[in-house]
Amino acid sequence: MPWNGEQHEHERGMRSDESQFRHPTERPLFWAFVALNFLLMATAIFIVFKGSDLLSKYSLLARYRGRIRVLAVAAVFGLPASTLLRNGRHALIVGKSIAISPQQLPEIDEILRRHCGRLGMDQVPNLYFSDMRMKQPARGYTSWKRSYIVVSSAFLQPDLQPMIPFLEFWLGHEIGCLRLQHASLVTELLLAYADKIPGLSNPLRRVFTYSEDRYGAFLAPEGCLVGLVAVASGRIMLPEVNIFECLKQAKTYGGFWARFGESWETEPTVSNRIKALCEAGLLKC
Repeated sequence: MPWNGEQHEHERGMRSDESQFRHPTERPLFWAFVALNFLLMATAIFIVFKGSDLLSKYSLLARYRGRIRVLAVAAVFGLPASTLLRNGRHALIVGKSIAISPQQLPEIDEILRRHCGRLGMDQVPNLYFSDMRMKQPARGYTSWKRSYIVVSSAFLQPDLQPMIPFLEFWLGHEIGCLRLQHASLVTELLLAYADKIPGLSNPLRRVFTYSEDRYGAFLAPEGCLVGLVAVASGRIMLPEVNIFECLKQAKTYGGFWARFGESWETEPTVSNRIKALCEAGLLKC
């Protein structure tokens, strides 16, 4: 669903200042988690080098002193070292994927190049599709030298034309992930410890998603609502879905239990994502 008559002037302003895509709470929340990450790192280091005496004072902890030290050492050296595996992850994904290019699925390749051109990107990310299990329709990654996007084949079909709006949104979404440095080595290092504690960094990850959605809505205003609804409906049932009824459903969604249920998830619900785009003025509701 496109923006209204102010769309073109709005686009010109966005081109000159991509910082407007970032959700307003992202930066404060990000730096709060960076501070928490360093606190966790300092705690792990303290346990490794100074924790033996402290643990020995408590009989319950003393029994597990060896195990606690092993876990702390793993936290100090293992988590940052995991970021060095990014090239291995890239090689593994490439080996399990099919490259998209002007000669292979050119319709999808053209979407990505058009999006990058609108943002003035000199280097276009590598693009693949794969039957690997993915939690979302597409995902952006970085390695030491390249950025790349993988599209889930679960959302592709031989006749791509009906899926073009959907693909426009999701490729824009993952360009946002890359442009906002959400998949960068620096971000991974700054959040390494917080990310390893189940559920701890969920609030930040959800805000990351809201920011990335804004890129998708800007680059694909016709496809943002369809792109989000498809996550709930799946590709096969998408043609049978009444998009406007989904919009009405999203507008009434909310309340305590909705917030409580979402707190356990790394991504917001589809309804909350639609509402967030409406509130940002990027989706006409």
